[in-house]
Amino acid sequence: MAYNLETLLNEIIKEYGSNKGYIKPNIRWSNYNRLYSFGEYRYWDNTIEISPFLNDDKIDVETLKSVIYHEYLHQEYQEHNKDFNKRESLFPNARKHNKILEEFFDNIEDLPPREVKLTLDYKEDLVFCILNGVKLEEYLLAFYACNGNYYIDLGKNIKLPFKNESEIYHDVIWLVEGDDLYYLVGISKDVKFSNARKDVSLEPFYSDKFPYQATASIENTSLFMDIGCTIPYNLSPAEKDLGIFLLKDIKDFSDKDVINYINSYDFDLYDVGFAKKALYSTTPLIENDHKKLIELAYKEENSMRAIWIANKAKLEKECYDTKLCLADCLLEGLLFEVALEEYMDLQNIDTENEEINRIILDIKSILMRLK
Repeated sequence: MAYNLETLLNEIIKEYGSNKGYIKPNIRWSNYNRLYSFGEYRYWDNTIEISPFLNDDKIDVETLKSVIYHEYLHQEYQEHNKDFNKRESLFPNARKHNKILEEFFDNIEDLPPREVKLTLDYKEDLVFCILNGVKLEEYLLAFYACNGNYYIDLGKNIKLPFKNESEIYHDVIWLVEGDDLYYLVGISKDVKFSNARKDVSLEPFYSDKFPYQATASIENTSLFMDIGCTIPYNLSPAEKDLGIFLLKDIKDFSDKDVINYINSYDFDLYDVGFAKKALYSTTPLIENDHKKLIELAYKEENSMRAIWIANKAKLEKECYDTKLCLADCLLEGLLFEVALEEYMDLQNIDTENEEINRIILDIKSILMRLK
């Protein structure tokens, strides 16, 4: 079976109407083995990705179109709100198709090799780090997305088993403890550890306070949806009781099996936080009046979408108002470093603006806390 996704998207738009004010999205088969999401709309590059498993003669064309339509609606609606549900209800038998899809995915057994986002090298100083105090189903709570990074809470103060110098970074496998085993929930490359657990406040802008002892960039992290690799507690090295151990400490289980699992992980990943690679993307809105785009950016509830709308406003006309809008949206999205750059440009334009000067000082204070 070789469904033409572009043709099906065109049929959907003709039958059920277009998203008013938006450029038609691109559409493609995903490079990942999507087992948990039938598809995804990616606002930052205006693309619908569909699970490659749906390119199958067992899937009726109307069932596939129900997925495409669902993801197409996400171009206009970030959440499954009442407006989203009202439009989705236009598609006949949407719930029936969803049940068909769930049953189909439950019976998938053969998984062809596909793209892997991150891999790790086999080396003795590879770090295994336990996210203490979180349940498996809640492990994402240990990762606070801010400033293009994850600030990772290890659950307690961890004594590091290595000399922690300022320019030393580590590749890390993240673990969550179960009843009698550890679950492998993700990996990060080039992680920076702190010698002690820190508590950080984002005041005066936000009331958020969070602890962390490790920092990793969002781009260099994979957080797994499918937890298919576990390590028995009784086979883990004694150093596990410290909350952290190295590959060289492992004696009683196959470390190579763990690395092979990671380096072949081609399933869904959690997409949490704002990655720097999407920083300069623009909204797929047709609107090109910078004043109207500014208004839309400030009205947008989703901070990521607001940034991309502000990016387009600045692209249409670079001026004080569009730069201020972008700076405000970046700050709202917890992207402090790039927000600071925009505010400092504004300061150069209007050196006597007390509010801008105050914001700059407050951002610098937060960045000092995040070091």
